[in-house]
Amino acid sequence: MFKTILVHADLSAHAPARIRYAAALAHAHGAQLLGAAMFGVSRAVFPHGYDDRQGSLCASYFQPRADNARRALSRFEAIANELGVAHATRFVCDQADDGLARLARFADLVVLSQDDPGEAMPDMAVHMPEYVILTTGRPVLVVPRTDPAPQSHPKVLVAWDGGKEAAFALSAALPLLRHAAGVTVAAFAGMDGSEEDFRAQQPELLHFLGRHHIHPRIMVRAPRQDTARDLLALADELGCGLLVMGCYGHSKFRELCLGGASRGVLADATIPVLMAH
Repeated sequence: MFKTILVHADLSAHAPARIRYAAALAHAHGAQLLGAAMFGVSRAVFPHGYDDRQGSLCASYFQPRADNARRALSRFEAIANELGVAHATRFVCDQADDGLARLARFADLVVLSQDDPGEAMPDMAVHMPEYVILTTGRPVLVVPRTDPAPQSHPKVLVAWDGGKEAAFALSAALPLLRHAAGVTVAAFAGMDGSEEDFRAQQPELLHFLGRHHIHPRIMVRAPRQDTARDLLALADELGCGLLVMGCYGHSKFRELCLGGASRGVLADATIPVLMAH
């Protein structure tokens, strides 16, 4: 059950759609919506928070950043009030990626926007979703840059390969799967024995989901292109409004290394994607 849903609040073109999507989830699950705006400067610079003297040379440089964050929070509050969602705000004195990743550890779900190569903002972190997914230890729902309207009961496609990342994503998505119009669990199996492994896991998988009153359709497909394209094509074929999958990769000294399927889906998805690592 989601009790706290964290959403990134900034001044980007995609922020209103992202906040509305998160607000719809919070309303559906009776959760509090937490809007967080980032100062955009490392917490190492202001370890006790930003509070510079008005009119100082330092404030002349940093105050516009603080003003932008507060404007983003005002826009978040306007949307949350319009939709009647219980909410709170956080002004986070940190860079966007680190600040969100740290705050996300105290939320049940994080809602971010897909990277948009067509929008360059001075404080926008590169590969924000990847960084937060790989470093926070919480599930992240990535809203595509097409800014879709929220669906109350979408069909859901769950990618399954038996790995721990897929298991974490499946468990994290349970509150969404319970409300879904339909759930399909799909495995892409080649000639390496993976289909036999999946078939062997199927009874336990069905039993686990059944205990949560979820009764999915099971599919096994042979790979056609690459896994990312296969997943997105299957989601489109089934009319799904949400894709759930594990994210493979690691983060070391802010250098991100994602698996091909994770990278491809995050780059090309046109439906929301819930990922967990």
